[in-house]
Amino acid sequence: MSDTDALLPLPPAGIALNSPDMAGYFVCSGLSRPEQHGRWTDGEHVRIAFRLPDSPPGGVVLTLELLGYVARGRVAEQRVMVRVNGHRLPSWIVMDSALRPRNVEIPPAALGPTGRVELDLHIPTCVQPARLGLGGDMRYLGLLLRRLAWQPLAARRPPDLSGERDRKVGRESLKSFAAKIDSGFWTRFITGPDVLDIGFQGYGEPGSVVPIMPGAIGIDIDYPGYDGHTLPFANASQDAVYSSHCLEHIADHLRAIQEWHRVLRVGGHIITVVPSAHLYERRWRVPSRWNSDHRRTYTPTTLLAEFEAALRPNTYRVRHLAENDAGYRYDLPPDIHPEGCHEIELVVEKIAPPGWRMGE
Repeated sequence: MSDTDALLPLPPAGIALNSPDMAGYFVCSGLSRPEQHGRWTDGEHVRIAFRLPDSPPGGVVLTLELLGYVARGRVAEQRVMVRVNGHRLPSWIVMDSALRPRNVEIPPAALGPTGRVELDLHIPTCVQPARLGLGGDMRYLGLLLRRLAWQPLAARRPPDLSGERDRKVGRESLKSFAAKIDSGFWTRFITGPDVLDIGFQGYGEPGSVVPIMPGAIGIDIDYPGYDGHTLPFANASQDAVYSSHCLEHIADHLRAIQEWHRVLRVGGHIITVVPSAHLYERRWRVPSRWNSDHRRTYTPTTLLAEFEAALRPNTYRVRHLAENDAGYRYDLPPDIHPEGCHEIELVVEKIAPPGWRMGE
């Protein structure tokens, strides 16, 4: 008989790992005794075994609330290799000393038929605070674990674009919307139903413009909880973030990019479209001839450089970078407003960071 067979099935709402009731739900090794805020991992190897009520056919998402043992100038991060029932999952790099949720998507192949889950964490960066002169704690600390919960991983289907060729999206997006249906652009980069369209309204009359995809959420400055940078959405909650002709208006553009990346699931895409300095502005610097609210001009190089400045290496990959000049009137001089498409498209995919860091 397995050591999990006698355990109570873990409720979807989860259990705090420092709860007096946790012993009925978990079999653990490599953890400290319960403390006020949770339980520390003590040593490189941690095992948490529990039982689900059943084995959902689409897999499950575990949500583990945790923080890393980091100390300025002493311990920069904790690297964590993750296995579930012997299946290796994407590794983590934890650099945060505040408790935050971290999702672990477990495919059906890693679950088996009984609902038994054995979560193994290997933390080679755990340290003894006492050896670093940070108090007298001789434990090998890596993560503080607060709570573990789960939910079924439902089948995720992208929006249905049949019958959407004439969708009333924003003015610039509309110019190539149907062409992107035909080329497979949308189905390649929007792979699930949860989509944010940042700055979707543009200069259209209220109610005259809809978000880029059926079911997408349109975000403008009047959206509740949105301040122009911070998005009121949970970490790793979105399949795609789309923004057309918006980034050039945002003052703290690096923070905005970081927010777009934060809310994205691993495997999801940020799709950014900005006017091209070569095609739209036809000058190197602001002010713009055509829009006094533009704060920056862009070339493919400078757009990509902003993403490199905003995001940590190996948390994303560039999947598409192109200038869209479909229907562009090259015969018009710079003092005439351009016609046709005059923009740069950049798509980056969020990836799970590997267990190693870039060298100097």
